[in-house]
Amino acid sequence: MWGDKSDEELDLESSGDICLLQRYRYATFTDEDNPPMCPINLRGLLQTEVALRENTQREIALKEKIGHLSKEDTYVTVLQDLQEELSTLSTEYWTLERRWWEIRSSYDDGPLTRGIDFWRSQPKWYMHQVLVEDCIGRGGCCGRDCGCCSHRQSERKFAVGHCTVECSCCERARGFALDPEQKSQIRESFKLDYKSIRAWYYNRIKTASLLGLMAGSYENPLDLIVDLPPRYATPSEESQGSNWKNYLRRSSR
Repeated sequence: MWGDKSDEELDLESSGDICLLQRYRYATFTDEDNPPMCPINLRGLLQTEVALRENTQREIALKEKIGHLSKEDTYVTVLQDLQEELSTLSTEYWTLERRWWEIRSSYDDGPLTRGIDFWRSQPKWYMHQVLVEDCIGRGGCCGRDCGCCSHRQSERKFAVGHCTVECSCCERARGFALDPEQKSQIRESFKLDYKSIRAWYYNRIKTASLLGLMAGSYENPLDLIVDLPPRYATPSEESQGSNWKNYLRRSSR
């Protein structure tokens, strides 16, 4: 029956080699001679997750702003506008969450889905080395000592993950807010789409995010989860980012 574990998959499970097991599961998805019975929309799932993170990070930013303005002499209409935007964000989150499940629930019960379920069951799956390095490259919080990505302050299920154009901590770090055009440009530059000229970027993020895999690496994917060093004090502006980068260099050896 389609979806049952093959002898090869069972043998790999018994061997304990997680990397080869995950690679095998992904290979079944890319096998043109024996494709899945139903299309599996990985791109849509990842794009929806980015939209969910944008939503939650904008929500965090608004709550911070409301908390700050509430302590000052602020026009009531300003606070009302922010509260209305919060309400709109909540509605959008509800819609996006159901879009995510619409896509995810369409996946068959085959090897790829088992691979995704295994990886996403890891509490810190999103701190995979590839995803952390991508966050650093995009100027996100993994390049500083704030720890936002590892400990995102939100009760939302889909808040976990890395920085988007709506991250308030990134805004404070760079010293200016992005205008709508800049946000659109950044979204387009890092769009997760196999049809774009950056298809390799999409594939790299896809395999790391969904399966814990990294091209050219046969390490246990669990060993590629970056174990962040503890933070005991607020670092100076001059030292921000250096500790993280040094730590990543050490962990990748």
